[in-house]
Amino acid sequence: MVSLKEMARSDKERAPPAWLHTLLATTFFDACPEHLESEGCANRRTATSCNFFCTHCAGHALCSSCLDNHEGHELIQIRKLSGHNAVKVDDIQHLLSVSFVQTYLYNGGYAVFLNRRPMYGLGNHGVSHCEECERGLLDKAYRFCSFGCKAEGIEDRLDFNVSFAVNPNKYETESDDNEGSFSEAGYHMSIV
Repeated sequence: MVSLKEMARSDKERAPPAWLHTLLATTFFDACPEHLESEGCANRRTATSCNFFCTHCAGHALCSSCLDNHEGHELIQIRKLSGHNAVKVDDIQHLLSVSFVQTYLYNGGYAVFLNRRPMYGLGNHGVSHCEECERGLLDKAYRFCSFGCKAEGIEDRLDFNVSFAVNPNKYETESDDNEGSFSEAGYHMSIV
């Protein structure tokens, strides 16, 4: 039988880190208000775009010129995938577990969407559906379409199989054996 102390520790470990909610709520790809004039930018349209996030400071989106102030911090680069914010699995798998979240092929690697995407009409058909937003998923091993849906799923249910905690032993083993690939659900999805 599992003790209450072990249950509390397990619950704490599976919860999303505090900075994840800020990351999910942050607006990316706007012009940086602090560096509008950097690199000879004459107007906001050509200004430096904010597509980085510092997990240490967990504040606002950062541009490449802002990164000097965050030396030694854990930074995540946000990318656009089908017009929505995503992050490469290789960039985040040491910070968050990507298990049960659908991955998508992106420039020779894999990416995960940050938030749920709007569905039009009846939505996509799939082998299974996201447990939070009902988006079609292409593999039964996936349970969520994005980190946002996974975070909501953890908060909504008492399912100890779903976690953001990274198992350092598994990460080392998997990265040594598979040259950086890490996912309990596997990597074989393409953009749909």
